[in-house]
Amino acid sequence: GCNICVTGDNFCVPIRCTQNPTMGEEWRRGWHPERIATRRSERNVLVVGAGPAGLELTRALGQRGYEVTLCDGAEVAGGRLRFEAKLPGLATWQRVVDHRWLQLGKMPNVQFLRGSEVSAEDALAFGASAIFVATGSHWRSDGLGRTHRAPLLDAVSAQVLSPDAALRGAPARGPLLIYDDDHYVLAGALAERYARDGVAVHCVTPASKVSEWTEQTMEQSRVQARLIELGVRIHTSRELAAVCAEGEALRVELACVYSGQRETLHVAQLLPVTMRDPDDALHQALLAREADWMDAGVREVHCLGDAFAPGTVAAAVYAGHKAARAFDEAAIDEDAVPFRRERVELG
Repeated sequence: GCNICVTGDNFCVPIRCTQNPTMGEEWRRGWHPERIATRRSERNVLVVGAGPAGLELTRALGQRGYEVTLCDGAEVAGGRLRFEAKLPGLATWQRVVDHRWLQLGKMPNVQFLRGSEVSAEDALAFGASAIFVATGSHWRSDGLGRTHRAPLLDAVSAQVLSPDAALRGAPARGPLLIYDDDHYVLAGALAERYARDGVAVHCVTPASKVSEWTEQTMEQSRVQARLIELGVRIHTSRELAAVCAEGEALRVELACVYSGQRETLHVAQLLPVTMRDPDDALHQALLAREADWMDAGVREVHCLGDAFAPGTVAAAVYAGHKAARAFDEAAIDEDAVPFRRERVELG
């Protein structure tokens, strides 16, 4: 339901699938979609974070036969998809969680500790020989992104609504300005949800189209059509030039990305959808205590998924699967190409 596979063709890069991380790697890496190498040892593993990366890592390690403990601070698994799959048009993304949860339920060698925040001390005391940190990421709410390379907004201002708060169902006051400098699905989906709730919405983007990157997934025309039908005011090729408080409201100056010409909007709230930062505090804390690993029986610590580099759900699932395939295997020659390449012989 996400068409991420099509983007591989459009960008001439290896094809990817959000649900099946082995797609495109059957010959290149020798990954069979249903078979995987059995465990090489009796080592046990701790996975922190039950989002797309953590779930796939746990599923694949469990399939290999390892004893795996998956922890998450939330009461239910899913990470970012607990919220994104509830947005208009994104319900099928929940299949990423449902499939893996169903498979994990069949594995007696896997346990899930729900509602379990994990500190570095907790992780080291757990007794696992390997720790994988897949704690996800969070959206910035200060306007920093690809267009604005310095914070533009007061992130704690009452007039600024963070994407994470919006994803968790926070109500908005209209007129609401959603600033899309991410260009994928989130800004368009939030604009649709708030418009359906009766909020007057302005959708502003430096791109020439709403949710421009969804052109690669063949969704863009439908996204923009829905927003037009719902009465969302669309301002393309416009960037934030200045934002000033006016009592409990905001005066926002927009600048044309081509001419610099300005226009002014008066809104009640501003929702910036620009970029995410990794939630890698646990990984950094564990690295700072590397001297304690041996005494704790820890042989390796890894960070993966959005906690390593925020990206698509497909990228997180792929990272989890790749880490599970590589775990406990022979050391990889870092100077060698880690996959097969076709060579065309001429003549």
